[in-house]
Amino acid sequence: MLTAVVGCGAPEKPVDPPPPAAEQETLRAAEEQAALLSPPAGCTEITMGELTNGIERTPVQYGPQPTYVGSFSDQGDPAVADVARIRLDVNTAPGAYDLAAGGTNLFTCEQCVWGVQDAGTSTAKTFVAESGTLLLALKVTPQQTIGALANVTLRQSVAAPPLYAPYTGTVPVAGGECRWIRFATWNTARNGGCDPREGSLTANIPGHTCVATNRAADDGTLERSLGTKTHGEACTYTAPTSEYELAATDCAEGYACTTAWGSSSTCMATCDFMAADPGCPTGTVCGVQGLCQEQAVQVASGFDFDPALIGEECTLGYAEFCGAEGARGVCLDLNGTGRGTCFPYTRARSDCGPGEELGYVSYPLAGGGYDRTYGFCYPDGL
Repeated sequence: MLTAVVGCGAPEKPVDPPPPAAEQETLRAAEEQAALLSPPAGCTEITMGELTNGIERTPVQYGPQPTYVGSFSDQGDPAVADVARIRLDVNTAPGAYDLAAGGTNLFTCEQCVWGVQDAGTSTAKTFVAESGTLLLALKVTPQQTIGALANVTLRQSVAAPPLYAPYTGTVPVAGGECRWIRFATWNTARNGGCDPREGSLTANIPGHTCVATNRAADDGTLERSLGTKTHGEACTYTAPTSEYELAATDCAEGYACTTAWGSSSTCMATCDFMAADPGCPTGTVCGVQGLCQEQAVQVASGFDFDPALIGEECTLGYAEFCGAEGARGVCLDLNGTGRGTCFPYTRARSDCGPGEELGYVSYPLAGGGYDRTYGFCYPDGL
C-alpha cells in the first residue's frame, strides 16, 4: 500500500572514490583549524561515528531528502544510543555551508545537523546545529557523499510549528544544554555507486549500466553490461564475487537484468522519469525504479495512471502517475473533493516554488523499510 504524505570506463575493481585534491586540501585545512579551537562556554564536546545512507540501513529507509544516520558519543544513559543525523537537500552541491543559516530550525534548514540523546526514551533530548560549517567534498549521488563537520555547536531544542509531516520545526530551549563537534567526517559512497539521472557523470559509463536502487532513481549501482540483449529479452545476472567486484549481466548497455513486475529475469531499459525525454522503447513508459515498462503491466501491478496533465483536475482521487512522459506528476485529492489534482513530481525540496512545500509518496519495502524519494510540490497550507 502506498501513502502520499503532505503537511497537512570503470576500473575492474572499483573502490570508494576519494574527494578531488582541492576538496581533500579543504578538509585538511578545516581539521587543522578545528584542532586549535576550544568548546564554546558551557558546551560539552562530542564525537560522531560512522554515518549510513538509506540503502545501507536495515531495513532500507530512503527519506524524502537524503538523510544520513549514525551516532554521537554517549552523553546520557550508556545503554541507549545517541542518534546523529545529517539531512541535505537533493540539490546540495559540493562546497562549504554555514549551519547558522538554518536558524536552529529543522523546518527551515537545507543542510541540517542534529542529534537525539537517549533516542526513543521519555528522557530524550534533541540538539540542533545553531552554528558551524558543513563541508560537502564529494557527491556521487544525493545518497552517496563524502564530507565533514567543523566547529559545530548544537543547542538543546524542542518541537515547534509546523508540527506535521513531512518536515517539522524546532526552537532552542532557553538556557538549555549545549553540545559541540570539533571536527567529524562521513563517507556514504559505496563501491560501484553511480547516479542514474540523465546528465550525471556516471549514468553512461561505457560497458556498464547504472541501475537504480531507489524508486525515484536518483541513486544507483553500476553493473557490467557484457552482452547485446535489449528490452524484453531473457537475461542472466551474475552476482559479484567480492565487495570489490561489480555484478555482471548479458544485457546491453542501458539495460538492467531485473525481475521487476513479477517477471523472470528480463532485460529492461533504464530511464529517468524527470528527463524531458526518458527515452523508453515504443509501447513502454518510464516507471518506478527507473525502468521502462508497458503502462498496462504497471497498472496491473497496482500503479494507477490518470490522463490529467500537470495542474489539471484528475478523474481519480489518487493515482501514482498523471501527466505525460517528460512531465509526470501525482494525482492527489488534497481538498477532499473526490477528484485529485495533478501535482508535478520533483526530487528536491529546493525545487518547490514560493508558497509550496515538498510532499512525498511512501512506498513500503520488504522487511519493514520504506522509500520516500518520489516527491511532489504542493501549495503549502493545505
